[in-house]
Amino acid sequence: MNDTLLASPALRLLAIVSLVLVLKMAAVGVYTSTLRIGRKVYATPEDYALQRMQAKAASDPDIERVRRAHQNDLENILPFFVVGFFFALTRPPLLAAEILFIGFAVARILHSVFYIRAMQPHRTIAFAAGSLLSGVMLVWTLVVLLQAA
Repeated sequence: MNDTLLASPALRLLAIVSLVLVLKMAAVGVYTSTLRIGRKVYATPEDYALQRMQAKAASDPDIERVRRAHQNDLENILPFFVVGFFFALTRPPLLAAEILFIGFAVARILHSVFYIRAMQPHRTIAFAAGSLLSGVMLVWTLVVLLQAA
């Protein structure tokens, strides 16, 4: 395994954290579907037709809240995959990678919980923590790349 990218402790940690975040995003998606099915509030007219139901004009506020939490994940976790990958390629100290990667994952998991449960200011604090950690990785990586040029 020493000849692979995963021999790097930071890249290996990034892989683990990324997979945990993908599982978290999938769980939020499953929760959205579970709410839709349980409340019989579907996304499209063809979904209602499949159930032999008349389409509803109003949406469910809880379903919309979970959808917004999932959308926020897409807007923040997907860029993390790119930023985290390039950050890991800078060969950071393992402690720095652990703090930034695991901290980001914890912040995003908490953000989803707080978003779905409508818990402010906790949601904003979790969002800000994740954004700060991602920003540190971004700036760190840019500095290393510009110094190498």
